[in-house]
Amino acid sequence: MGAGAIPVDIEAAFRQRQLKSTGLSMYTAPFEYTGDDRIDVSFGSGNFVFAPPRALLFDLRLGRLSQEQFQNEYAAFLRNSFGLHMHNWDRLLESGTIVLVCSCNEKAKHCHRFVLIEFLKQFGAVYRGEIGVR
Repeated sequence: MGAGAIPVDIEAAFRQRQLKSTGLSMYTAPFEYTGDDRIDVSFGSGNFVFAPPRALLFDLRLGRLSQEQFQNEYAAFLRNSFGLHMHNWDRLLESGTIVLVCSCNEKAKHCHRFVLIEFLKQFGAVYRGEIGVR
C-alpha cells in the first residue's frame, strides 16, 4: 500500500453495495452488437476487470476444469476484481443499462457472461434477456 493510501474493508464495501439497489438492467447480445451500452467480456477484449483471465478459459477448454469449477473460479475472480477495481464496478453498477457481449456467443449454461450476470444480481441488477444486433 502506497503512502497516503486508505485501507478499504472490501467485505464492508461489498455488503454496502448489496444493500442499495442499483437499478441496473442487463442484456446479452451477439458479439456483433454495437450499441453504446456494449460491454465486451471476451477473454481477448483486454477488459481485465470483468473478463475471465485467459489461463482460466484455457483450463476450461483443455478439460483441466469442469464447467462447475470454471464458474466457481470465475465467481471468485469477480469478487477479487471488485476489491481491486471498485471504481470500475461502481461505474458499471450505476450505468443504468448494459449489454454483455462475448466472442463465444454460447447460451446460458456455457458462456461466462451468465456467471457475471449472477454476480451482478447480488447488487440488485436485473437480467432482461437476449437482444439482437443493432
